[in-house]
Amino acid sequence: MYNFIKLAFKNVFRQKKRSFTLGINYAVVAFILVLLLSFSAGATRTISTSLVRSTAGHITLTGQFAKDGRIYNGLLRADDLVQAVQETFGQQATTAVRYSVKSAVYYNGLSKRLSFSGIDTAADSELGKQARYLEGSWEEFVSEPSGILLPKAEAEYFGLSQGDEIILSSRTRFGAFNTGILKITGIYESDNFFAKGLVLAHFDQLLNLDLAEPGSASSIFVYLPSTANLDAKRDDLRARLEKSGFETRVPESDAEAISAISSASTKYEEDTEKRDRVIVTLATLDEVLGIVRTVLAAVNGVGAFIAAIMLFVIAVSIFINLRMSISERLREIGTMRAMGLEADSVTFLFVAESVGLALIF
Repeated sequence: MYNFIKLAFKNVFRQKKRSFTLGINYAVVAFILVLLLSFSAGATRTISTSLVRSTAGHITLTGQFAKDGRIYNGLLRADDLVQAVQETFGQQATTAVRYSVKSAVYYNGLSKRLSFSGIDTAADSELGKQARYLEGSWEEFVSEPSGILLPKAEAEYFGLSQGDEIILSSRTRFGAFNTGILKITGIYESDNFFAKGLVLAHFDQLLNLDLAEPGSASSIFVYLPSTANLDAKRDDLRARLEKSGFETRVPESDAEAISAISSASTKYEEDTEKRDRVIVTLATLDEVLGIVRTVLAAVNGVGAFIAAIMLFVIAVSIFINLRMSISERLREIGTMRAMGLEADSVTFLFVAESVGLALIF
């Protein structure tokens, strides 16, 4: 009886090298798929977190306004927009109003065009507090109306240090040139890719530099307690804004959504409708991340293709194994029957082997 059982269970340790190779292939395929999916999920989460902490909100309001026959980039009636957000989502929703200016900076014979982001330090301190200060501090920036926080790379380019003053030359939204003097109150580093190149300034200072009227803004970031159903929440806010006399629109593509959160003011165009109005573009974080997800999906597709090729190779190997096993099994069955074992007993031994394999592996 022992010899019959040994013969039946021979397949458990048959062709060890081939089984080991198949196991390695399975492990490699599983590792590739897990790695790609983990990378995609981690990259999406990291990028969305960095965006929300710097240059976007869960819902970002940008747009244009028409006045005196011209259309300008930017928003008017910022206070009314913030009030509409509070009335739509309640006190749990928070807002950050920003004003963006791209200006040439002159210092010590050098010049460079930089992006300035004007913030309200009383209500919008996230950008400043996540930075690591090499010189100066957030508190010094808050206390100096003409102060700015400069990234380390820009400070090294100009040879600037804390307390130095720089001259800005900017073309305003009306086409005129204006200059201003700002004081370095801090030099910082940041791990946030979207924030490390921003020059932080006071909101009112940039408003005056751009000769903009009170109530102007480049963008308003809306932060919500939950990011579930952002499209529906955007629709609720859109309906509320239209009741307040704003014209609204949504980005037609992911690229337009990214353009909406990265645009700054300056140029204008002629208004063919000849009527004053404020046109608000509402972009959700999902739309802004759409292109990122598309790129990651392409990367995942390449990985899935490689995994499919490896699985095909594994399938061929399994087929060869099965053919060899079936051939050997037929010989074993013939041997058992020749030794006088009944058909029911042969069936029982192979069923027992299958159960044993299932329990072991």
